[in-house]
Amino acid sequence: MKKLLTTLSLVSLMVLGAAKAEAMKFEEALTQQKPVAVLIYAPWADDVANVTQSFNAMEQKYGDKYNFTKINIATEEAKAFNKTYHIYPNLPYVLFFKDKGKITRYLKKDCILDNACFTERLNFFVN
Repeated sequence: MKKLLTTLSLVSLMVLGAAKAEAMKFEEALTQQKPVAVLIYAPWADDVANVTQSFNAMEQKYGDKYNFTKINIATEEAKAFNKTYHIYPNLPYVLFFKDKGKITRYLKKDCILDNACFTERLNFFVN
């Protein structure tokens, strides 16, 4: 029993540590010079697996020009995010930020799933 409790405690610390690291990732990304692409999602959202796959592909392709991060609306990070930026109900979607969060753009799910559309919007926003 004691061993089980110890294991559960370690797992809890790892999960909390990972959540804190992810929470800092968005804030940290805003402080850098590169624009930021943020995937706002919920695990239960329609087509989230395909959207995440497309987002990850863009991260691989454009990681040198953008900081990419994800925010799950069912986490504490989302509460802090929502105090400054509004989380819309039509999940999943991407928000672009530059100038340390002063300029934002919204990208719908259909465009995220279309590589040509996503690439065009990324390139347009960078310039």
